[in-house]
Amino acid sequence: MFKQLNGLILSAALIVAPAVASMQAEASTSTELSELDLRGTADLRYLFWDVYSAALYTGGEAYRETEYPQILSLTYKRDIEAQELVDATEEQWQKQRLSLDNSEQWLRQLAQLWPDIRKGNQLILVVDEDLQSRFYFRPEPPAELSASLSESDLKASARFLGAIKDSAFGPAFLGIWLSEKTTEPELRKQLIGRR
Repeated sequence: MFKQLNGLILSAALIVAPAVASMQAEASTSTELSELDLRGTADLRYLFWDVYSAALYTGGEAYRETEYPQILSLTYKRDIEAQELVDATEEQWQKQRLSLDNSEQWLRQLAQLWPDIRKGNQLILVVDEDLQSRFYFRPEPPAELSASLSESDLKASARFLGAIKDSAFGPAFLGIWLSEKTTEPELRKQLIGRR
């Protein structure tokens, strides 16, 4: 009798344990993402045009390039076609002289994920602690920039566009703004809080 009862308890534990571990992992991720604070903001101008306002959210007391999660939001000041964004992404990677094995695949994925942008639209990237990247889209950003931002806030106020699961993508994409090789070093300083 006790052997059967122990067998049932063990079976139940084996069935329930993965579900509990999964729930704990999800809770851990959402807790960490909810603790992201506004690190810095910056505006990009090109010649005579205002292009976008950027905001970076990170955890911890100071920005650290290799610590995740991170959220980057871009609020556009002009209309831009999706393909122009993809081309600009490729151009920035080339200017940084990055040799990215999967860049062609990523660019194809971005072309499928991103919508055409209209003035006032917001494109948001979440890179979680596992370096999984998720894009969100808001037709209009909030009236005021929040001092903190979580993915649950985004799920409530933005449309999920899709994910790129390659762990090399998030750092490479964020590197356009945050790498020491960026073509916009002043913008980088403002975003990471070193004015």
